[in-house]
Amino acid sequence: MTTSSSRLFTAPIFLGTAFLVFGLAILEKVLNLVGWSLPFAGVFPRQLLDWATTLLMFEIALMLRQMIELWLEDRRSAPVVSDPRLPH
Repeated sequence: MTTSSSRLFTAPIFLGTAFLVFGLAILEKVLNLVGWSLPFAGVFPRQLLDWATTLLMFEIALMLRQMIELWLEDRRSAPVVSDPRLPH
């Protein structure tokens, strides 16, 4: 039987890419402070941070959706237990 944590799968490529873009934004900002620039990054560091934030938010949304689906699946499969304190 699988546990809930082993059934969770998000898109690790989004997470890895977001952290890579975030690192590029920090590096570009530091290089811009000393007057240099990354030759392959033709955008401002703020735009790189926007892209990284967008990817992270998409990853969080995917994770929350999967968690809710697993919670609902576990809730449906759980036996119904009557509470003796409730009126009949």
